[in-house]
Amino acid sequence: MNNQRSRKPLRGKKQFLEELSKNLRGLSKEDKREILEDYEAHFIIGKKKKRKESEIAKALGNPKQIAKHAKLELAIEKAEKKKSIGNISRVIFASLGLGFFNLIFMIGPFFGLLGILIGLLATGFSLTISGIAIIVAGFLAPLMVEFIALGGISLPLIFLVGIGLASFGLLFLIGTFYVSKGFYKITLKYVKFNMKIIRSEEE
Repeated sequence: MNNQRSRKPLRGKKQFLEELSKNLRGLSKEDKREILEDYEAHFIIGKKKKRKESEIAKALGNPKQIAKHAKLELAIEKAEKKKSIGNISRVIFASLGLGFFNLIFMIGPFFGLLGILIGLLATGFSLTISGIAIIVAGFLAPLMVEFIALGGISLPLIFLVGIGLASFGLLFLIGTFYVSKGFYKITLKYVKFNMKIIRSEEE
């Protein structure tokens, strides 16, 4: 009697899909509908092969884990279609739900590298703006001799320094842009690789 009460009821199609739907909260209605229809199709095909609903549900796996993987796959798909900090951040946070390993090896390095990229961008902008400011000061110097002290520095040299600084700043920004693109691609590849490992462990 006690053994019968302690046993969990076998999960059927309805219970499986309800649990999956509950764990898919946060997704758009369209994405949620497509995932549920896809898993409902597994039950339809399984029934045609004379399989029990409980057997099909067991073969499909844990609805909670399925939902986590589905959310991550959708986040990766959107990040690949449209590159942005928001999309790659959603990929990172979606991957954290897959396990404690991701919390340690994903969030720390990601935000560390993101901080470095932001620092590089800030440096590039500062150099470019400083160069432009020097060029503007060179143009204004003859008109505002009383306020701008040249200290014996010739105007051509001021323009040369300004142009050089602004050019270096722009090149720095272009370089940072390509570095950020590489960082973006590597992050997505790492998340995909990590997801495959976790899936193989779950199987």
